[in-house]
Parts: sequence; structure tokens; C-alpha cells
Amino acid sequence: MSEDPVRGVLWMVRGAWVTLALRGACVLGVFDVLERPLTAQEVAARTACDPPTMERLLRLLVDLELVAQVGSEAYRNTSLGAVLIEGHPSRIRDLVLMQATMPNLAAWGAFEDAVRSGSGVFEQVNGMSSWEQLARDPEAQRKFNASMARRASSQVRAVLAATDLSAASTLVDVGGGRGAMLAGLLEALPDLRGTLADQQAVADEAQEAFAASGLADRTTSVPCDFFVSVPEGADVYTIANVLHDWDDGDALSILRTVRAATPDHARLLVIEHVLDAPGRSFEELRDLHLVDLHMLVMFGARERTQEEYDGLLTEAGFTTSRLAEPVTEWNVLEARPAERPE
Repeated sequence: MSEDPVRGVLWMVRGAWVTLALRGACVLGVFDVLERPLTAQEVAARTACDPPTMERLLRLLVDLELVAQVGSEAYRNTSLGAVLIEGHPSRIRDLVLMQATMPNLAAWGAFEDAVRSGSGVFEQVNGMSSWEQLARDPEAQRKFNASMARRASSQVRAVLAATDLSAASTLVDVGGGRGAMLAGLLEALPDLRGTLADQQAVADEAQEAFAASGLADRTTSVPCDFFVSVPEGADVYTIANVLHDWDDGDALSILRTVRAATPDHARLLVIEHVLDAPGRSFEELRDLHLVDLHMLVMFGARERTQEEYDGLLTEAGFTTSRLAEPVTEWNVLEARPAERPE
């Protein structure tokens, strides 16, 4: 932080410009061509850009420590810039392209209305919900699913450390997207069979991914609306990075649907970023607070504490949760079906 308070705030004001410059560099493919040193003119030629203007962009990317100068004229990715290459395992490039879309940025332009009302503003600004917008734009849906899939390996580690799944034979992943987390769990637990429950188009995409990874014989992808029904009778139900997308009323509806499908012997694993979970650094907590407000803007939703999740779980017919000791940035809340009243 700058010692000059004005300059410190000024840098925050420029934050939107930084984000959009980063998005532009990704769209243009700047990081993809800078795996080896190139001059600004060579980068411009490979990305079909104006050479003097490309030099101006590279100057900023150097300031942001995404690109470094090599000698007097060439540039190359730093370790930060390298993660923005298309296909990098972190999939952070997909996250940049997904979060910096014009509809998302327009919704943040009405942030003060969201704070005044405590409700989401995406639909008010864009004329449709975020989910409708994704359904109408296959490329936006692809970016969204890709950016969500990047989290899978960390989620798998968190689940495996949180609870013993060795005796489980069947698992249903509710709202599991392209199935990256489920695939990771199945690879780690060869006796486990999995079912992915999501919208039709997403479930179809997941089944293709399972087939490509050699898991087709142990997986089923079931199209469903998790406000209506999910597959019944599994030993374990997982719901990862879903509930924070919904307000309390909708989150409760989802959990009630899951409870209706859950046998009394089974367990539910909720994988989220729990606000009051221990062990987060200042930077991680700051990021979570930003995501919390993004959930407000986009959906009228929120991140939650363990107590807030427990309120939803018990009202839906589950026990209060056990919060596992965190081993990644993801937290795992384990709950069981509560005894039904006579």
C-alpha cells in the first residue's frame, strides 16, 4: 500500500482498467506467444495488432509483472503471465474471460443498488438472469464451465482429507458441472461409482468428458433440475460451489430436494468457502469478501458462515455440520440426515 493515501486509493480506482487490459491481452493471445522472447513488433505480427499500440500494452504488462523485458527490445512471460496461456492447468485465463464479460461488468455498475436493496442487480441491468444469459450464449457457458472446472483438483483434495469415503459405493454430485471434481474422486477411489446431476446440456458435456478420461463405465450423467429432484439412494451426496450462488430461500429449496433423495444412512458434503473457517491469509479473506459481494451483484446470493449453513441444513432436514480441518482453500461441511419426526 502506498504511503500516500491519495495514490493508494487511485490505484484501486484503476482496478477496472487493469482487469480489462488483462482480459484484452488474453483475448489477443499475447501471453500465448510470449513463451519465448519476442519484440513488440513480433508480438504485434503474431496477434494481428498495431505495433506501436502493442508496445504500449506490453509496457503496462511489465508494470504488472506479468511480462518481463529481455534485453533492450524483447519481452517474455513471467511466471505470473505464464498462467494466462490458454490450456494452463490453473484455467485462470478462463476465469478472466468469464468474470470480465460486459454483462457482468454492467451489473457491477449498479452495485450501489444491490447494497441498498440487498438483492441482485444482474437481471435488472441486463434484462435477464445470469443463468438465462449463459443458456443463450454457448461460448459464455463454455467459459463458465471451464472456469468452474479449474477448481476441481483442490476440491478433491479437500474432500478426501475431510472424510473417509472408502466404504462408499455410490456418490451423486449435485450441480457438478462438467464433472471434473467427480472424475477426480473416482480416480482416487476405484471402487466408487458416480452420478452427475445437472442441466441437460451440462450433463451431456460431462458424460463426454467422462468417456474421454476412461470413466464412462463408472459414471452416469443425469439431467435434472435440483429444485425439483435429484437421483435417489446414494451413499454420499456432494454439492460443491453451488449454494453460494443462491439466496437463502433457493439454497434451502435445493437442500430440501437433496434431503428428499438422501437415504438415512447417507451423508452430505457441502464444499464451499466458509466465511469463518480458520486458516485463511489476509489476501485469501479479502478475495472471499470480494466474491461475497460478486454473489450479491450477480444473484442476490452470498458466502456464509458455518452457523448460517447449519441454519439451512437443519431446516432442510439434516444435522448440523462438522467442519473439516482445511487442507486447501476449500472447506468441507459434512452433515447427516436428521431423524424424521414421527
